[in-house]
Amino acid sequence: MENFFVKTAQAAYNFSENSGLNKAANKLGYSTDNVFNPENAIAKGINYVLSFLGVIFLVLAIYAGILWMTSQGNEKTVEKSKDILINSVIGLVIVALAYAISYFVVSTFATGYLK
Repeated sequence: MENFFVKTAQAAYNFSENSGLNKAANKLGYSTDNVFNPENAIAKGINYVLSFLGVIFLVLAIYAGILWMTSQGNEKTVEKSKDILINSVIGLVIVALAYAISYFVVSTFATGYLK
């Protein structure tokens, strides 16, 4: 009776081993082990923050455009919308440079995250 249960447990389908996805991932350079790596966690956090800042830029650009279009010739409102748009573009350039620098650092030091 005990032998029956052991054989049944051994014959259970193991998706990660039997599906072939691990072999494909390993050939492509991805890590399939679930080991916590602080470098990868930091890299993910940086990517989330920079993505969120990109969304903030988009919202500011849309707000400045709407403000400009609804200014009805009021010079103060036009100047305010120009300032918002210029500052948001400057912020976008800073975020893009920060992303490029962090991508370089992460791809250099974090193994298996950006491959």
